[in-house]
Amino acid sequence: MLHHVLLALSTVLGSVPAAIVAATLVLRALLLPLSLRGYRAERIRAGLAPQLAEIRARHQHEPVVLAEKTTAVLRQAGSGPFAGLLPALAQAPFVWLLYREFTNGTMHGHTLLGADLTQRLIGHPALLAGWLIVAALAGIALWNVRQLPAGSPGFVRVLSFATVAFAPFVPLAAGIYLVTTGVWTAAERYICRPRTLVS
Repeated sequence: MLHHVLLALSTVLGSVPAAIVAATLVLRALLLPLSLRGYRAERIRAGLAPQLAEIRARHQHEPVVLAEKTTAVLRQAGSGPFAGLLPALAQAPFVWLLYREFTNGTMHGHTLLGADLTQRLIGHPALLAGWLIVAALAGIALWNVRQLPAGSPGFVRVLSFATVAFAPFVPLAAGIYLVTTGVWTAAERYICRPRTLVS
């Protein structure tokens, strides 16, 4: 079914890469309410940081009690420990379907800058489209790192570059998806994070 949706979009938009971008934007727009809940949860956690730090200090050797007390405080404030993960979890089935679509050969014959959408940078090191995708993902990662609050853990900064390392191993079609969703996420964070209200 996804194949037919992408082909129908490509007929309207003129290319399969444009159809992948459009499908990704529609998905991210549908997930926006979950993203807003995630930003709200982030603001709540920031407001509760002193209280959560006190609970961590008091129960650092009691992981079960620590988890229970942390969850209770977050729930009382109208949030939960996993609220920020909802957009990623909701997006996962679509990502899986897209990846299957991109690797089963149905994208063969469709191109981006003359390169077949099924090609991977790891197998074709001279692939200009592949290098442009990697460069775009690196730019997005740098932007995201600069938006992180001061004192963010180092592993969070490193995780921002995960898609850059992953991109050479996936088909170009998947790279288009990664760039589109990355740009959406960066813009969404820039626009929504400071303006999402806790109430």
